[in-house]
Amino acid sequence: MSTQTSTAATFRVSALLKALRVMWKAAGPALLFIVVNMVVQAGLTYIDTQSGFSASFLIGLIVSAIMAMSLYAVLTACALHAVGPATSTVMARVRENLGIFTMWALVQWLLVFIAALIHPGVVLLVAVLTPFLPIAAMDGHRNALAVNFRTLGGHVGRWLLTSLVLLVAGVVLYLLAAVNTFFVKGTPASVFFWLVIGVVSWWLLTAWTLIYRKARGED
Repeated sequence: MSTQTSTAATFRVSALLKALRVMWKAAGPALLFIVVNMVVQAGLTYIDTQSGFSASFLIGLIVSAIMAMSLYAVLTACALHAVGPATSTVMARVRENLGIFTMWALVQWLLVFIAALIHPGVVLLVAVLTPFLPIAAMDGHRNALAVNFRTLGGHVGRWLLTSLVLLVAGVVLYLLAAVNTFFVKGTPASVFFWLVIGVVSWWLLTAWTLIYRKARGED
């Protein structure tokens, strides 16, 4: 068994702790896209800080969404590469599965949007019920939602424990974001927000990928 293939089998206490160690195997593309996204998002804030349905705002919104989706795709591919088995490079995986990944990521974002209309707390519920959706899509599964729930059912205890930890972390991040918005404005707030979101998302995706591989018996 190769070192990368056995990564998913070696965590014992917490996938979150294990993820902090293995995520750096794909540090190059992950950090590159985190920084590029941060610069672009901050630049959009600097250029046009006004909201409304103006042409500049709509263009900025589209560019922002494309950058966020690109970052999401690359970080998911980085998580799969770090956990293994690494059958191709990070960018080759992204190119191969970008279409199916984008479709399922948009489904997930739509569910989050609907949840936010109901109650902000429901967003966290959607997040913990679909953690394997982007991973399955980037792993080449066309019916990623079904794979998500099969994976969830394959390791309920580990999923529940990790979800509880992340629910607490989610509340803390929400409070930090509120403080950041209150005390820091404009471009500096955007830089801080996207840097933190990028690194935390990279870490969490790696943790969920560890559970994904183990639950599916791919360790």
